[in-house]
Amino acid sequence: MFWAASVATGLLLAAAWPARGFTPVVFFAWVPLLWAEDYAYRRRRAGEAGRYPVFLYALVAFLVWNILTTWWIWNSTPAAALAWGANALLMATVFWLYHITTRRLPLYSARGGVLIVYWLAFEYIHHIWDIAWPWLTLGNVFATQPAWVQWYEYTGTSGGSLWVLAVNMLFLAWCKAVMAGASKRDKNVRAIAVCLAILVPVGGSMWRYTHYKSEGRRVETVVVQPNIDPYGEQYDIPPVEAVKRMLFLGEYALSPQTRFLVTPESMIQEYVWEHKLAYSPSVAAIHRFLTDYPDLSVVAGISTYSRLSPEDSATRGVRKRPDVFGNGTLYYLAHNTVMVIDTATAVAAVSAAASPMPVPVGFPLRHKSKLTPAVEIMPLVDKIGFLEKWAIDLGGIVGTLGTDAEPKVFRSVTVGDTVTYADIICYESIFGDYVTGFCRRGAELLFISTNDGWWGNTPGHRQHAEYARLRAIENRREIARSANTGISGFISQRGDMLQRTAYWEPAVIKHDIKTNRKLTFYSRYGDILGRMFLPISLLLLLAGLVLRIIKR
Repeated sequence: MFWAASVATGLLLAAAWPARGFTPVVFFAWVPLLWAEDYAYRRRRAGEAGRYPVFLYALVAFLVWNILTTWWIWNSTPAAALAWGANALLMATVFWLYHITTRRLPLYSARGGVLIVYWLAFEYIHHIWDIAWPWLTLGNVFATQPAWVQWYEYTGTSGGSLWVLAVNMLFLAWCKAVMAGASKRDKNVRAIAVCLAILVPVGGSMWRYTHYKSEGRRVETVVVQPNIDPYGEQYDIPPVEAVKRMLFLGEYALSPQTRFLVTPESMIQEYVWEHKLAYSPSVAAIHRFLTDYPDLSVVAGISTYSRLSPEDSATRGVRKRPDVFGNGTLYYLAHNTVMVIDTATAVAAVSAAASPMPVPVGFPLRHKSKLTPAVEIMPLVDKIGFLEKWAIDLGGIVGTLGTDAEPKVFRSVTVGDTVTYADIICYESIFGDYVTGFCRRGAELLFISTNDGWWGNTPGHRQHAEYARLRAIENRREIARSANTGISGFISQRGDMLQRTAYWEPAVIKHDIKTNRKLTFYSRYGDILGRMFLPISLLLLLAGLVLRIIKR
């Protein structure tokens, strides 16, 4: 019976999940697991004998959920099994800590609050450490229902996680009242509480959704989806040919008024030293293209290397090799980079190319800083060096990459107008708190450059595209999303998908997206709920441990 309840929770959570799930299911998906835990809690408090392995109940539930919603990771690597197991293990541990803490502390009717505190603290940690995997943050379940969660501009996805857990616990209370034969009044009160807990946030959000108007000046933006097969074609065609394909597609939609051409992650398929970018054949091809579009900025992904001084040789992710000039050891970092190429950099690059000596050109660059675990960052690699050899190859540079200390924004300057914007690279787009940093630094527009082709035509690329809608709501920024193979599109400030390309088809789309300088509450302060609940969860753990010691 308890095992069936565990499996039921995993199945229901998967059934609610984007992109094709039925979202309302999430409001009672946790009830079977919560019922099993509550039964074990009450029996143990009553002193009854019996084994109730709550940890294992939770592990089964979360393992089913992880496998059914992220099975597509297997398309790129069999190491997916480790990801499912590790994430389910972490979730089960959090649930078990909630169980044992409430057994030791005299909380009783406040038990549900402990689960909310622990779970939101866990989700916050899961956004900031080396093995960050916030894909299954509970608040992400509403990605396909932007009209329900317009209040994410205040809480971010943490507010959605709190909402899901609170409604599930109210639902459990109603179920217990029905099974216990409670009075009609008591059952009605609990039923009304469940309905209000769902309808009040939805109603308020719907009102905000219908009354919110996107604001700002219009900026003509073109997005290309070149559709280069990451498993084969990417390695068969010359890098310059890939760039020419991207420019050929873009030219179908470009006009003299186009301000931005947004391209996917690693669109420039060369591996270039950052001080030699001006000499890249692919960059030179884009420069020649810009002669017909003097006001155009091309936002392009590329894999780069940057040199370090010997004094910085302890930097995380540092690589080394003998210096080609025989001057000892060369220390350097590898990066997943996005660069901006415009007329100003084109003129500088031409001047550098004409110089008899190499001249560095200061291209606007930023490095991906939220790295994909086991692909772009190996946890504990500083202490266990051989782990670097196990990095999964998903194209680009393999192994721990160099990052930026702070989010960086770009500026496009034309006569009488300046637009500040940020380009979010692939995996970074699911980190809501991180994306707010670009807005605080003045980003009026958000671009996303990604390559979702590694997962095939599975829920993976669809989920990734839908999550971007939450970033638009949280920051009230319009988004242009360019995927090499996946879903490209434009997203409004209230989370509507304005245009959407088909999977596995070359495409180019254009839209006048609107800038916005105003900061939402969430943009300004970030994930307050997560930061608040983390120390509270530590205090609860400490209190439970102290009581345990005292009783012994």
